[in-house]
Amino acid sequence: MRISIEWLRDFLDLPEDLGRMRQELSMVGLVVESMTETDGGPVFEIEITSNRPDCLSHIGVAREIAALYGKKLKAPPVSRVLRAAEERIPYSIEIHDPDLCPRYVGLVFDGIKVAPAPAWMQRRLEAAGMRPVNNVVDITNYVLLERGHPLHAFDFDRLRQGKIVVARASAGQKMVTLDGIERELDDQMLLINDGGGPVAIAGVMGGLNSEISSGTTRVLLECAYFLPVSVRRTSKKLQLSTEASYRFERGADWDGVVAASARTSYLLQKYAGARIAGSMQDVCPAPIVPARIPLERAHAERLLGVSIPSDFIESTLKRLRFKPARKGRGKWLIECPSYRADMELEADLIEEIARFFGYQNIPATLPPSKRVGAHSPVYEYEQAARRILRGLGYSETMSLSFARQEDHAKFPLPSGHPLEIRNPLTEDTQSMRGRLAPGLVRVARHNFHHDQREVRIFEIGKTFARMPDGSVDERHTAGILGTGAWSGKNWHNPAPDYDFFHIKGAVCSLLAGLRCAPFEIVPAGDVPWLDEAESASVVVEERRLGVLGRLHPGLEGELKLKQPVYLAEIDFQPLMPYLFAPVSFQSLARFPAVDRDISIVVPKEVSYSEIRKGILGLGVETLASVDLVDVYEGDPIPPGKMSLTLRLVFLDRESTLTVDRVQGFSDNMRNFLREHFGAEGR
Repeated sequence: MRISIEWLRDFLDLPEDLGRMRQELSMVGLVVESMTETDGGPVFEIEITSNRPDCLSHIGVAREIAALYGKKLKAPPVSRVLRAAEERIPYSIEIHDPDLCPRYVGLVFDGIKVAPAPAWMQRRLEAAGMRPVNNVVDITNYVLLERGHPLHAFDFDRLRQGKIVVARASAGQKMVTLDGIERELDDQMLLINDGGGPVAIAGVMGGLNSEISSGTTRVLLECAYFLPVSVRRTSKKLQLSTEASYRFERGADWDGVVAASARTSYLLQKYAGARIAGSMQDVCPAPIVPARIPLERAHAERLLGVSIPSDFIESTLKRLRFKPARKGRGKWLIECPSYRADMELEADLIEEIARFFGYQNIPATLPPSKRVGAHSPVYEYEQAARRILRGLGYSETMSLSFARQEDHAKFPLPSGHPLEIRNPLTEDTQSMRGRLAPGLVRVARHNFHHDQREVRIFEIGKTFARMPDGSVDERHTAGILGTGAWSGKNWHNPAPDYDFFHIKGAVCSLLAGLRCAPFEIVPAGDVPWLDEAESASVVVEERRLGVLGRLHPGLEGELKLKQPVYLAEIDFQPLMPYLFAPVSFQSLARFPAVDRDISIVVPKEVSYSEIRKGILGLGVETLASVDLVDVYEGDPIPPGKMSLTLRLVFLDRESTLTVDRVQGFSDNMRNFLREHFGAEGR
């Protein structure tokens, strides 16, 4: 909210030191983000929280300053008489839906001369961020910025039958708003109608068919109170936010409609030649009563942790225009001002006391705890995983738990459907995330935009899905991402790019560090967001508990990543029973191990995992390990085949292995590979 210092001086005497006032205003909750110089003098840019609609005006901010410094507020001039000496223009107001519009005030003027507004008014509007239009429109905008209550001026000669009817729209009804766009309405939206149809969307925007023009001479002034929820819903549904809707949907002053009309009447008569031709009509079928909230000093002291004198409580609330009535020692019944829509609970009143007592004067203390907390069952596993991944050189990231619709389209859920949010705040928060991969990719892309091409990150958090039976599946998940050079480029290592085996190594190191039960990394071609040629699954006891591989090249191009990105996702929850296996050890062998390399040629469709599983399945007790040390394709290997070199390590803990025994083991394995895999010696 842009607040003109020159404008504020109309209401009270300001301190000379604006810098100090800026700091002190911020300390009581009106954070002044900046102070700029304009043609209209200094302007404060104040952050107004959504629960303080009363401060979306110059008078609202002036009230806070007056309470802060104990100053008296000056009231701007208003029309004292809102009745016509002669009812020259009869009109009527009907409210058909008082649940959405409890109060509507109308006032009709004639003799209007549409012209530019006074230069001082235009200067103030521009300083506050509004574009001047003409004197009638500018005056309604001026009062909006001054008092915080929206008003609207209709060209009375364009109102059919000289009447106003406030009623819900019909489903599918259409109207053209002031911006020239035809809007389709539904039966939950409130309209301002004349005798023939809609002329405005209540609390949001007027209609094109009743706007003020250069030929306007008669005006009907509207000042009403609309239900905040109704305006908020309409504004969001139509994707139409205005200065009026911004205030109405947060809660305007239901008791300030007459005062706002009186101020507007004064300015129209002085600067537009207006005369009251139809007396004010105040239609209020659903009266609203002020909020009355009990307050106890003991509750305030217990909540704030400090001793507060009763005199301070009373004087502070009175400066803020509350009306405290004593109900005993240290007890009051507080009547709240009509413009304080945020006042509902005793805690709200205590917050007002705390603001002016000074947050800096309240000691920081931890709340008492009656029992010792306990970590969640997954906490130890997640902490261990964090230590391991940080030790591998990966940095932890933290992303929002929300997702966009496109995230679910690009990275489909393993099961279930996206968990939609009933009332999302933005387009980026329409559902809960189903995977960690989209957030990791966004972090990587952010790094790329800042010329950081070597990225090693991980995240451990929750993912969500709506299951077919309607239940919510909430899972603990670990995600890993790697891309760019593996260990930095230099003269000795010119281009060691991160590849599939690096992400596989990170996953294997993580599971080994967590002392996972025996697991396998097997090919997986059914993960749509991974490259089919470079993707794999993490399998424990025939259950797939994770996936890893290169991001699909199509997605890399669509997301404009410009370099290969490798990802892994592991489902922590079902993995937990297989972690932290008991530690066992063996003493160092007294006898030496013997290595034997076997080079074989096999068809390309034969995977190394099948060969390794087959060799281990022979049950050779002296076989300590099997490793793949070389893969070769090309001349003289026939097309469709590849050469594999396996390193077999034999160890007998009871005796020294002889050459003949080792050779016998090797020959048996060659025969096995030839019979089961069609392997040929090389």
